[in-house]
Amino acid sequence: MQKLLSNLRYAVRQFRRSPVFTAAAVLTLALGIGGTTAIFTLIHAVMLRSLPVSDPARLYRVGEGDDCCVEGGPQDRWGMYSFPLYERLKGETPEFQEVAAFQAGRGLQSVRREGESAARPLRSEYVTGSYFSMLGVRQTGRSAGCGAQPSCLADQLWR
Repeated sequence: MQKLLSNLRYAVRQFRRSPVFTAAAVLTLALGIGGTTAIFTLIHAVMLRSLPVSDPARLYRVGEGDDCCVEGGPQDRWGMYSFPLYERLKGETPEFQEVAAFQAGRGLQSVRREGESAARPLRSEYVTGSYFSMLGVRQTGRSAGCGAQPSCLADQLWR
């Protein structure tokens, strides 16, 4: 223990003698630790954390290709299918407990709150009625039936 303390005193004396080297060493360590933390945080958020649904291991995607509905529309060769095919899959595939379909909204929707004069653009997504229950998540927004086409607003937008 005594040797450790004497080594620490010696290190502090050396750092005081060369403040430029000390500053460079501390800055290098800070940048290295900060960069590593930022990269790990990104990797954790994108790759390591599971989907925020009740049972992600039981989800299956029907279609071809890997890229879909990024930033408001279908990408590359994603195999989109029609609503009648979705209804057929839902009715004739007892292997699936539930089936849901979604499609990214085309462009931005103009939405105006009551009492506001200007509308603001928002991204939308069209989903089937079983979307939330299939994912096992609770709908936190508000729903409103508009004839045959009900709509759902995200809780963040509603507030």
